[in-house]
Amino acid sequence: MKYRLAYLIFGVFIVSSFTKPLRAQDTAKVLLLEDCIHIGLDQSTQILLSKDSLQITGAALLGTYGNFLPNLAFNSNYGFSSGKNLLTATTPTLVNSTGSQMNYQLTSTINIFNGLADYSALKAATLSKSASQFNLQRSQQQIAFDITQSFLQIILDRKIVQFGTENLAASTKRENQLQELTNVGRNAMSDLYQQQAESSSDKLFLIQAQQKLKNDIILLLRKIKISETDKYAIGEIAPDTLPLGPEYQNVQDLVAKALQQRPDIKSSELSLKIADWQIKGYKSGYLPKLNFEGGMVSNGGYLNQLYVNGNPALGPQEPVGKALFGQVYGELALNLSWNIFDRLYTKTNVSIAKIYQHRATLFHDDLTVQISADIKEAYNDYLAAVQQIETSRHGLFAAQQAFEVVQGKYGVGQATFVELSNAQIVLLQAEISKAQADISLMLQKKIIDFYIGN
Repeated sequence: MKYRLAYLIFGVFIVSSFTKPLRAQDTAKVLLLEDCIHIGLDQSTQILLSKDSLQITGAALLGTYGNFLPNLAFNSNYGFSSGKNLLTATTPTLVNSTGSQMNYQLTSTINIFNGLADYSALKAATLSKSASQFNLQRSQQQIAFDITQSFLQIILDRKIVQFGTENLAASTKRENQLQELTNVGRNAMSDLYQQQAESSSDKLFLIQAQQKLKNDIILLLRKIKISETDKYAIGEIAPDTLPLGPEYQNVQDLVAKALQQRPDIKSSELSLKIADWQIKGYKSGYLPKLNFEGGMVSNGGYLNQLYVNGNPALGPQEPVGKALFGQVYGELALNLSWNIFDRLYTKTNVSIAKIYQHRATLFHDDLTVQISADIKEAYNDYLAAVQQIETSRHGLFAAQQAFEVVQGKYGVGQATFVELSNAQIVLLQAEISKAQADISLMLQKKIIDFYIGN
């Protein structure tokens, strides 16, 4: 009865020890691949900076529209003077006066023609905003691909940890069996020692695999800006080892599709057009400018007292309000200006703009070549990954069969421990190779989609 009670208490302890971690795990929020991508796109610094750049180009575009509107300016000046002035231009005259002056003007200018500088700036700003939108799209694709790559690495790490755990369990079980057989003298001590060494090696492999899994999870959560790693768990993903569809069979078609739809190549093409419009904008300095100006001007004054050579000379005046504010007249003018020689300022700007245009052309050409090379390389890696799937499947089947045969022979004394150990190692390597081939094929398909801009 006492032994039964002890076993019951021990069983409750074991169940509770395994239940607590499970309950803690259940409280963690499970993040699937789609969740990680969604959070990453919302929290990524690169995405936030790209959105800021888009807002900046939008504000700059609004400013270029304003260049086509007339401006409106108002300025005024109030002055009070009091004192004596000796006027000696003709007969010396002493003037003693006290009075106020009020000047103000309301003016407006509209640009009729300035060598197409404003139009060029408008076109360049419009294209810059579109280029920023394409840059934002490519940044989103980059973040999604980076997160997907890290997520698949975690799935592979889990597979390796699983294989390592099973491998260590098999080694530990065999070690216990050899310990019992050695104790009764049925097996040599050398087999036990070799198995103990093998078990230690398998345990070290498992520890390293578990550590890599933990670090890769932290790395993924860091990419999506989650610091409380204990509150989140990474979910699973269904293995996808099917080959790509018929639309992926021709690599040249993939290159053509990428050059047509990738956001970064579209942004690069817009950069060429922006550079062209900037050259036209600088060339406007060679042409004349025509502005239409209009305004309302008032120069009013009111004298409180006026003495000329000591005699009162203040005559009739309008009321103070009308005298200060009522002296209004209008002005309309066409202003034509032409900077015939500007000390080579325009020529210098045009030359620099052409250099920037040449650099944009070089970057565009390099990007085109890079896209073609990346897709062809990724497609070759994809074909190799497809072949590795079948090869690893056959290798795993053969390794399993070989291990079972050697294990059976070892049990009846027809195989050595070294043969059994080698068969187990080959089986572990085959399992890892199969998992790597599965993840590699999934990743290669993601890489091709990323390179063609899907």
